[in-house]
Amino acid sequence: MSNVTPGMELPLNYHQNRLVLMVQEPTVLFAYWELSPGQWQALGGQHELCLRVYEVEGNGVFPAAPWREVSLPPFTNNWYFQQVIPDRAYVSELGCYGPDGQFYPLLRSNRVSTPRVRPGAGSWEVTVQALPQAGPPPVPAMGADDRGKTYSSLDLYLK
Repeated sequence: MSNVTPGMELPLNYHQNRLVLMVQEPTVLFAYWELSPGQWQALGGQHELCLRVYEVEGNGVFPAAPWREVSLPPFTNNWYFQQVIPDRAYVSELGCYGPDGQFYPLLRSNRVSTPRVRPGAGSWEVTVQALPQAGPPPVPAMGADDRGKTYSSLDLYLK
């Protein structure tokens, strides 16, 4: 049973060229993408898509070779990369190889950084200091001329 109003379903695609890389765990990356119909037409169905992941340095420079490359099965629009190295930065590219054997990138993802597996080096020490025991706040005495009057607790406290 569906609670979706007819005509209000989410679209299967947005007709955009987009590649997104996400960190799922310190050792797992997830990529998803979409190629617009125009981009698919430009490829002409003649090329097998490949997804590359690069480990990038702090300055964003790409190494000459990808960290990992996958030839994608037809109709694939997402991929998990297992066993990535924690505490590193990554970028992915979706592309294909031309007849000359050259890799031609079509899309480049955002840059992500995987977290460390455990806290950094050094000792973690937590110190808890007990506060001195405090008694209840003093209650002001009411005088004879205060009978019948109403006060807020703040009025009584300030008195």
